[in-house]
Amino acid sequence: MKEFQQKLPCHSTELVHFRKRLGVPGMEQIFQMSVGLHGESALEDVVHVDTTVQEKNITYPTDSKLAIKIINRLNKIAKSMVFRSGALSLSK
Repeated sequence: MKEFQQKLPCHSTELVHFRKRLGVPGMEQIFQMSVGLHGESALEDVVHVDTTVQEKNITYPTDSKLAIKIINRLNKIAKSMVFRSGALSLSK
């Protein structure tokens, strides 16, 4: 590649379909060829893997999520205080 491109080289599902067509034996053959091309440098003890593109099932706390948690917690505290004081309902 001689210059920067905005578009992707292929659709992401194409790589999945390609890997499924090759199967495990095909992937092992590609791996063996890669090891053969790189010689002794392929037999290192430590392998660095970039996992930043792998999907993770992580949700990050947003302001709205935190606000809902706070509201629910305060409601729970308020209900327990009302029942402790003997009152059955909140007066307006």
